[in-house]
Amino acid sequence: MPTAEQLWSDPANWTGGLLYFSRADRRLIVPKRRPAMGWTINFGRRRGWLVLAGLLVTAIAVPLALARISG
Repeated sequence: MPTAEQLWSDPANWTGGLLYFSRADRRLIVPKRRPAMGWTINFGRRRGWLVLAGLLVTAIAVPLALARISG
């Protein structure tokens, strides 16, 4: 079984060098290909998609709620 580092280093687990997709890697959040650029979601995990959905809902709901409050 490959280690998390080996999975992360495998170019086959990266789509376009931007999106990380590895079902074998149990981590939900992983460093980007250039770790100085931050972190990304492991889209090979179901919870990764749930995190993305939650972020999108929040990004849409908060401005709508603020607009409604301000009148």
